[in-house]
Amino acid sequence: MTEHQISRRSALKIAASVVAATGVATSTATPAHAHPRSWGADTVVVNGKVLTMDRRGSRAQALAIADGRVVAVGTNREIGRFTGRRTAVVDAGGGTVLPGINDGHLHFNGFGFEASNFGFEGPRIYSYDVARSTAAEIAAVIAQAVQEAPAPDSWIRASQWDGTRLDRLPTRDVLDPVSGDHPVYMSDISHHALAVNSRALQLAGITRDTVPPPGGIIEKDATGEPTGILREAASGLVMAAIPPYTPAEVSEAMDFAASVLHSLGITSLTDPGVGLDQVDLYRGKILDGSLDLRINLMLRAGGTAAALEETLAGLGPMGDVDPRMLRVGEVKVLADGVPTDAQTSWLHEPFLDGGNGHLLTAGADDAERLAALHAVIALAARKGFQVGTHATGDAAIDAVVSGYLATRTNQLRHYVIHGDLTPPGTLRTMARNDVGVSFNPTIKQVYSRFFDTTIGPERVDYQWPFRTALDNGVRASSASDAAVVTPDWLIGVAGAVTRQGFDGKVGGIEQAITMEEALRSYTATPAWQDHAEDWKGQLRRGYVGDVTILSGDVLRARTAEEITGLEVIGTLIGGRVVYDATTSTAPAARAATGKVAAYRHQSAAACSTTGAVCCCRAHEEARTTRA
Repeated sequence: MTEHQISRRSALKIAASVVAATGVATSTATPAHAHPRSWGADTVVVNGKVLTMDRRGSRAQALAIADGRVVAVGTNREIGRFTGRRTAVVDAGGGTVLPGINDGHLHFNGFGFEASNFGFEGPRIYSYDVARSTAAEIAAVIAQAVQEAPAPDSWIRASQWDGTRLDRLPTRDVLDPVSGDHPVYMSDISHHALAVNSRALQLAGITRDTVPPPGGIIEKDATGEPTGILREAASGLVMAAIPPYTPAEVSEAMDFAASVLHSLGITSLTDPGVGLDQVDLYRGKILDGSLDLRINLMLRAGGTAAALEETLAGLGPMGDVDPRMLRVGEVKVLADGVPTDAQTSWLHEPFLDGGNGHLLTAGADDAERLAALHAVIALAARKGFQVGTHATGDAAIDAVVSGYLATRTNQLRHYVIHGDLTPPGTLRTMARNDVGVSFNPTIKQVYSRFFDTTIGPERVDYQWPFRTALDNGVRASSASDAAVVTPDWLIGVAGAVTRQGFDGKVGGIEQAITMEEALRSYTATPAWQDHAEDWKGQLRRGYVGDVTILSGDVLRARTAEEITGLEVIGTLIGGRVVYDATTSTAPAARAATGKVAAYRHQSAAACSTTGAVCCCRAHEEARTTRA
């Protein structure tokens, strides 16, 4: 070993001065027959429990990375031969070494903006936290926001109110007395409802005569006037009137989010439901090197084929960007809502109180909405775009899968997002046609048995049927759906392996999976989802040197507490160290770790008491103007 190796085995230690900023190489790896002493690897990782995530489940002690790629995996002695004078030696200290974590469904901008609402400082306060127990307390927060507003008529954004525990809903009658000339926009904790004041209704053009869009609800009082509570698609009427965040604000939020994700070992992510302006911003940050993550973007489809056609027509060429750093090859479709008291999931068997949701695509009835859904899927497939569709209810999932099958081939690898209540027969159909699913085990761990009161205990036990999916041969990946919940993937692993909630309650132990299967769902399987299984998601020769290092042996962890008690102590992207838990040269990364810890605690505590729920809609609101 070189003079740069640290003997301390309890934590990661890196000689940062010798880390080469190599990036991702496009050439082939160094030939195996090359004499290892004739050149030094840029980085070697030693003293680890290396889980390669290859098909054989191979394990090792160490690995070497050169020109951004893994060139060898083996024992400490074997990898020691790749150590040259300028090689950075990373001592894993006996911890688990994994391929870089790939979160297949993470609202990146939304996470950056909303993280400041969880009791710690983000880049700035973009949105006020109104998670209060009374409407009067919410009004007090808005009054304070008015005092701090930068202009007399600026928009005030807020989030996290929960109608299930408030004494009354925060209607315009609550907000108007304290908001003055400021339009107020507040999303609820499920992101399926908005509360706005009269000024916001006016700017959005919403009156007693406004017809809500398909799938939307404009609540009205006894006189027929809008109350300021808007649900589902009706929220878009106000969203269209809100000034977008500036490119500088979005860029700042992205930088903050990246530092947190690095501290969690996340090296790749899929951002679902972005607009063309966000594509431009991502492209610019990848080109100038200011965003050090592998990004897969899903374009927002809209509710009609015409809307998607317009979006695809506006997508510019991406040939100047390394496709291994930024891929724009997917379309995000929203089929239904969520199985909360909002009851917007579309179910074969209704909710316990007899209500039910329906598809959220355009149309006056189920037949028209189904036709619109299939038309959107068909158009995306004809244009060569992979489709991922948000679907939680079994009826919605069946509608989505039938739309995929109608495209006649699944070479594009269309998949179901969330898939909460996917029927066993549908899973078998998905397996036969290689339709994947992206589950959310973090939500299972964080939200526990909250859905017992809406869909019943039996369906809660089955919800997110990981075991049934894998047993039937479905490619099932895991994703956080942050910022709805923390992006801490170890919480997701705990949820998948133990099916135990934050409150200790178990939700369907028969759907639990093994630790190895859970780890694969965050590495190799999402790489397949990204059409990248031949270059990432495994630690093997020729694959990119994206590495996540844990503080201990994850395979020995049995309980949820043991799993979530592990920490990420190092993260590498293309062989470059982007996070080191011990070095004094990374104060921002250390601060991000503390922020994530606070986020994990507060989000889990809030969810166990308020019943927040997975949803995508609100995090597609992080819009920006074109630069």
